[in-house]
Amino acid sequence: MPRRYLKDAVRVVTLFLTMNKIFAFQGIMKGSSLRPQLTSQRTSHRCILTNIRRLPRSQAQNLSMVASEHEYSESIRRRNVPEHIASETDIFCNRELKMSSLKAIGFDMDYTLSRYYQEFDLLAYEGAKEKLVHTLGYPEEVLDYVYDADFFVRGLVIDKKLGNILKIDRHKYCRKAFHGFAELGSNQRKAAYQTGATMPSFTEARFVNVDTIFTLVDAVLFAQLVELKDSDPKAVRKSYEEIYTDIRHSVDMCHRDGVIKSQVAEDPGRYIIEDPGMVDMLRHLRAEGFKVFLVTNSEYEYTHVVMNFLMGNAKPEERTAEWVELFDVSFCMSCKPRFLMDPRAPLFRIDMSRPVQSVLEKTPLTPVDGVPDDVPAFLAEGAVFHMGNWQHLQKILGVARGDQILYVGDHMYSDVLRTKRTLGWRTCLVVPEMEAEIETHLKAQTLSRDVKDLRNLQYDLEEYVDEVLQAQRRLRPGEDAAAAAAELRARLADLEAQKGILKRILRAKADLFHYQFHPVWGQIFKAGYQDSRFAQQVSDYSCLYTSKASNLGLVSRRRSFRTTSDVLPHDHVLKQLGTSGAPKLGELRDRIRHLAAAAAGGGGEEAGEPSSPPSSS
Repeated sequence: MPRRYLKDAVRVVTLFLTMNKIFAFQGIMKGSSLRPQLTSQRTSHRCILTNIRRLPRSQAQNLSMVASEHEYSESIRRRNVPEHIASETDIFCNRELKMSSLKAIGFDMDYTLSRYYQEFDLLAYEGAKEKLVHTLGYPEEVLDYVYDADFFVRGLVIDKKLGNILKIDRHKYCRKAFHGFAELGSNQRKAAYQTGATMPSFTEARFVNVDTIFTLVDAVLFAQLVELKDSDPKAVRKSYEEIYTDIRHSVDMCHRDGVIKSQVAEDPGRYIIEDPGMVDMLRHLRAEGFKVFLVTNSEYEYTHVVMNFLMGNAKPEERTAEWVELFDVSFCMSCKPRFLMDPRAPLFRIDMSRPVQSVLEKTPLTPVDGVPDDVPAFLAEGAVFHMGNWQHLQKILGVARGDQILYVGDHMYSDVLRTKRTLGWRTCLVVPEMEAEIETHLKAQTLSRDVKDLRNLQYDLEEYVDEVLQAQRRLRPGEDAAAAAAELRARLADLEAQKGILKRILRAKADLFHYQFHPVWGQIFKAGYQDSRFAQQVSDYSCLYTSKASNLGLVSRRRSFRTTSDVLPHDHVLKQLGTSGAPKLGELRDRIRHLAAAAAGGGGEEAGEPSSPPSSS
């Protein structure tokens, strides 16, 4: 905590004494207390037995059995079942899913089966700069730009019209905005995105989601060229929207012309992250009885290179067609989302009789007129296809309903949203950022608890202030009331002052916690205290989400994924009261003293290290 808040932190300690004194005025208010007290922490099995008498006999017998077995089952669970500890291999659930209900599991390749180092994005960045300057006429100084891979994160929104990059919460409120690399002030941000009847929904054509890792290249180049245009309008005589269009075209051409893929093929270990668990996962799923398929937008030649690397065949002379056996069927150059939407998309079989010599060559294709009824004989002629559509896939798999398929990918739009909305497939989103997010959360648990305590205190303080105001309105004329009114006015003035102090302390502490995750944008799943727009999309469109696809190798066919309970604000308050009773002012006072001591010492938390918890008094 910054030292300038030390005096404020110390002053807040006195807040609790002030709040306690308010109870002296309860007699002035007409029979009301400052807060209803909840004394029970958990419903005991005796309470259950008492309530059974009000139920029909059959239900009463069942509940009686549950109540009598409650203590026994609790002891068994704690003795034999280890308590779960969050880790980067966790698979999180938004919609309940039984693995036994699935017949097939499919995968995207790029950024799903194959994860890339930042050097891969750098290839696109450098190639796009070349095209912007030598093909589209941008100034030579663009070639000197340096790729800042860490400034932007996934889940942001690009405003092509105004040249801004935004972070939006789930309510479509813009929480943070940058013009180029300069942050907009609160008034500027609200003037642009909070103007009454014209508030944007952020689904308009002027907005672009940074929803994949490779679109971070677009965001960096866009911010750099926005600053160039602002500093020298004559150097770039195009609108922000035209600039973005040029960037998107340049980056896309880098992926299409084969230059990037040729460099990856020459030295795949420099660009692709090794994950031995990936191949093991694919074999495990087939052994569990699932049909496994691949649907990727990459060409067959590049897919051949990547899949061989994942199998440990990095050198050109080591590459074989053995990777094909990992899947029941594979679709390359699938052109998603068209593959998922257009039942008329044509199907071609790839001729695998010729070895792949280069990612730039084109392997011969044979047109296929649909999928016949004799699927095994059809696949015996070759199980790797070019293009195709979802109808071809589901007939090959023998799957009648979309909810019998789980598709795993990294792209919110073409991998997750379309498969779920259009086809009813179950979906699993790969979110590589989860590894760092979980690790940071575990390291900053004390800091997180500090913020939570301060927010709870702020909530209670607001309520106490309101109670004092109500007490003032309930006063009746009289000699005693005049003295009480003067005391209440003094207390109210003091409480209002403490509110401002507490707000500043909370802001400093919350910022410190927030920036443990990213120095600019904070947590990927949060925008302020709300879920971010990205988090809302993950919740709405992915049945499961995890940090990497190989985590599915830890799952058996018998596994069932279950959601956590949805929590509304009143659920949160009731949960707190139900587990801890009335507000524990003493504990909160200890927490504030601890925060003040940490600020005075300027120790670990200032440097981003979690502090040790305070001792109970």
